[in-house]
Order: sequence, then structure tokens, then C-alpha cells
Amino acid sequence: MFPPLNGIMRGDGVMADEKTVLIGRCGPTVLLPKQGASITQLRRTKPLRVDVAGGGPVGLAFACTLKSLLGEQVSLRVHDRRWMRQGNRVVWRGAAEGNNRREQVVTLQSNVWAALPFAVQHQLFVSGKFSEMWPFGPDSPESKGRPRNIKIRWIEDALLDMAQDTYGIELIPDAYVRPDSWDGLHVLAIADGARSATRDSLSSSFGTPSRELFSVDGSPLDERVLGIRVTAKVPDEHTVPLTVGQNRFLFNSLGGGFINMRLTAEEASEIVALGENGPVSCIGKFGCTMRPSPGGRFVCDRHRAVFKPSVDKLSYLWPRILDGLRFFGVGAADVVGINSFTLGMQQMSKFTAQLAPSTFGFLLGDAANSLHFWPGRGLNTGLKSALSLAVNLQKRWRGSAFRAADFAQHEGIMQQLQYREKSRAWTTMLMPDSEGIPRGIEDRIREGLQGPFDRATLVQTLFERVIDIKKRLSDRMGSLATDEWYYGRINALDTRTLKVMVESGAWITREIGGEEVVVPSAEPTPVAEPARRSLSLVS
Repeated sequence: MFPPLNGIMRGDGVMADEKTVLIGRCGPTVLLPKQGASITQLRRTKPLRVDVAGGGPVGLAFACTLKSLLGEQVSLRVHDRRWMRQGNRVVWRGAAEGNNRREQVVTLQSNVWAALPFAVQHQLFVSGKFSEMWPFGPDSPESKGRPRNIKIRWIEDALLDMAQDTYGIELIPDAYVRPDSWDGLHVLAIADGARSATRDSLSSSFGTPSRELFSVDGSPLDERVLGIRVTAKVPDEHTVPLTVGQNRFLFNSLGGGFINMRLTAEEASEIVALGENGPVSCIGKFGCTMRPSPGGRFVCDRHRAVFKPSVDKLSYLWPRILDGLRFFGVGAADVVGINSFTLGMQQMSKFTAQLAPSTFGFLLGDAANSLHFWPGRGLNTGLKSALSLAVNLQKRWRGSAFRAADFAQHEGIMQQLQYREKSRAWTTMLMPDSEGIPRGIEDRIREGLQGPFDRATLVQTLFERVIDIKKRLSDRMGSLATDEWYYGRINALDTRTLKVMVESGAWITREIGGEEVVVPSAEPTPVAEPARRSLSLVS
């Protein structure tokens, strides 16, 4: 019951002639007495207890965002087995400790990075640690700025430092283990990757992921991709029309970066590492990075095995790799690492589950939506899921147990993200041809590798396609290279590579474009609230 407007109730039940003000939404209610009177602070709301399984970019971004929103009203613990203690700090394990750090460059859309708390933005976007090479688009409107390229490794390092130095979040360098009892825990955020052990241990609550929807003729569709880390010699933006003009190679740059190469099954069979006594389970199984060594060989630091295509004079794959480098103005001497990975997708039945009467679990990041990277949406989708949950928890936490209905909006956003992003990615995996018939990229590459070959026509076709893309992008990004520069890049290619690029087609931006899923921002535009009698300054 609220006290009368002309006074407040003292502990002895006597009305006092004092002024009352309620300060803040989440903080305590404070009574401001007249001079000489005592100050009485009312009961604080108990903190929200949150565990996070997985301390990659999404898990750390979620933890830092939630802490920035709720402050002392949330108690957070983040678990990751890829960390270790070093003195009084938690740091990432390196190759010597059996952890291969991710070096990929990712593109964050401005609708995503601008929705992060300002403190997180300030921590991530340090001069020299990001670039802007892609144009404005539906998820990067001009009002918010261009997409930003940033290295995953930098995101992980910056947010791990922020979690312990700025927010004092408890970091546990070990895998998350399901507790015997959920008592006292309000939220479990699961962000430990596409092969999430935590999610799998809770399959009775979340269900089992299905690959049926992303299959062809009854078999799940996977793609094998070669990741080639390089140092770049041309401005980042110049490579955009070359990337968008075909679907064989994708270059995401930050003064260097990754050239991703899509492979046929036959080409993927060459992804072999050779040890002293024959093939070694290395790049093909563990995702090891092969690094340059004397003699033009590429060797795994961990297994001391050699990347077979780099030493096999009969390799069909190695000349095609070199052609892809040449396309972007990069030479073999500019390659600093090669790895390989397999891409596929699965459908989740739900992303929110009640684990106990007072405990809810949530799937975030790749544990929720593991995507094919070609549309460049994986981390964007993961950060959107983290932002949605963090803002939802801020709005709903009032110190008492949650109800399932509290997360209806968040679950709805997650289902929208699944439909929007996976339908987009599936379309790029099975691109429709000129007659509207879906064709997998492997079929397109195989057809490109077969004759007949009319070099002059292939050069002209790819050149016209790239110049058309350049013209369409010219008013949405910075300066691009001259037409002559693009012609030189195209004309330097092997004829088979030319035909593969022509057959692979340009990016189908119209088919995969359209309305994007909007998530709540952790930095909303301040709006003056109408005065409420029970929260106003009274006398």
C-alpha cells in the first residue's frame, strides 16, 4: 500500500512529514527525508542467477550485455573448456595447449553491432581492428552505418578481457557440467557451439535437432570448404565485385583475411595430411591449420604433417587454389594458413525450455542456429539471439520466478531467425538456375570443370557480370577499382577456373534479400516516460 501523499510511514507506524522519491527501475527505493532525519532503504530485489555454457563470441557478448543492462541485479558465471588460468586472469588456450584459435574475418551488419551496448561497441571497434568493405543493405541501413569486418579472435579476446576487467563476471575455465539440482539457478544460456554437448544432454527438454529439411534425395546436404588465410595487397573494397560475381570463392578481408573455397567431393578427397608413415588424421578430422614452411610446403604445427596438395605435382586441387588466390591479387607467398571445414544445417524444434520449476534454458548462437556461412549471417544471427534474450531478461526480471509466458516474445524471435536465416542459406546451397530448377554448387563446379571451353566468351561473360555489379554497388560503398583492373584479374585465370566461376553464377541477392528480423536493442533511444503518480516526486 502506498503512503498518503503528504507523508510516509515510519517503522513505528507514525506518519512523518517527509518527501518520498523512487529512484531507478532496478535499484532500491530510497526515502529522502528532511534535514536531520534518518534515511531508510527498502529491500533490494534478489539478483538474477545466470549460467552461460560456452564463452565464444556469442556467450561472452550475451554475458557482457546482460551485465551492462542489470548491473548488480545479475550474478553471472561463464564456462569454457578452451580457457585456462594464467596468474589471476583467465586467458585463451593456444595451439601449444591443444586449442586452434579461429582466425576468420566475419561481417557484422550495422543493425546488429549498433544494437550492442555502447561499452561493448567501444571495446570491440578499436581503430585498426575493423574495416568497412561491404555496402549498405536491409540489415545495414545508411542511418546506422555500413557493415563492419572484424576478426573472430579479436572479438573473443576483447570480450574476455571486458568480462573480467569491466564487469567482474565469474569465468570458469572448464566445460559446463549439468548440475545435480537446478535449485537457485534462474537461467542457463547454452552457447557452446553447433555440436553443443550441453544441448545434447538436455535433449529431453529441447528435442533432437533434425537434418531432414536440409536433405536432398534423403541424404543431408553438406559442403566441404577450404579456408585460406592470406595477407592482402589490394584495398578490401576492390574485391567485393569479384566475390559477389561468382560462388566458388568468397574473400572477407581486413587488411588480409580469409578466402573460402567451395569444393566438390572429388576435390575434398585431396584434403589429406601426410606424416612420415602415411596419411594422418589432421586437417580433415581435427580442423588443424597448415602453415607455410620452406620449400613451398604447408605443415601442421601440431602433427608435423604435410598438406598433400602443396607437394603433389599431380594434384588437381592445388592449381585451382592458386587460381583463386590470383583472382584476388594474392600469391602463394601471401598464404599464412590453410584449414578445412564441413558445413550443413539442422532444424530445431524449440529454443526455450523449462528445466525446473524456477529454471529456464535457452539455446543461443550456433547451438541454436548453425548456418551455412555463404550469406555471411552466422555470427549476426548468434548476436541477435543474445541481444533478444538479454533485453527480454531485463524487462521480465522482478525478483520472483519466471513463467513460460515471459519468454514468448524471445522464442518467437528465435523461430523467425531460424526461418529467415536457414531459408536464406538453403537457397544459396541449392541455387535455382535460369529455369528455376535448384542446382547444388557441386554440380555447377563439376560442369564448369568439363569442356568445351570458349575462353574469349568466358572472359567477356564474367567481366560484364563483375562490371554490372560494380555499377550497382557504386553508390552504396566507397571507391572501387577501375574496369581495367577487374579485366586483368579475370583474364589472368585458367580457362577451367573461368568456366567454374561462370557456371557457379553471381550471388542471388534478390532471392535471398528482403525484410530482416529485428531484435530489441540493448541501447534503446531514450523516450520520456509519462509521469506516474506512484513514482513521482511528492510533497
